[in-house]
Amino acid sequence: MKVKVFEIVKTGLAPLSKELEETIQTWLDDNENIEILTTSQSQHLRENTIFVTIVYKTNSPDDKD
Repeated sequence: MKVKVFEIVKTGLAPLSKELEETIQTWLDDNENIEILTTSQSQHLRENTIFVTIVYKTNSPDDKD
């Protein structure tokens, strides 16, 4: 089991939700063969910051559902 924590800070004019989606999707695209076990999110509105924690495991390419 592995843990990945993202600290996503709003920059520019894009909504924070868009930055969140793009950041996590890029990570998922770069990391094939993972199974997400659970996620959690903590938001700090005054700082325009979201922390997202993903607990996952890496599957071998030969694993079948």
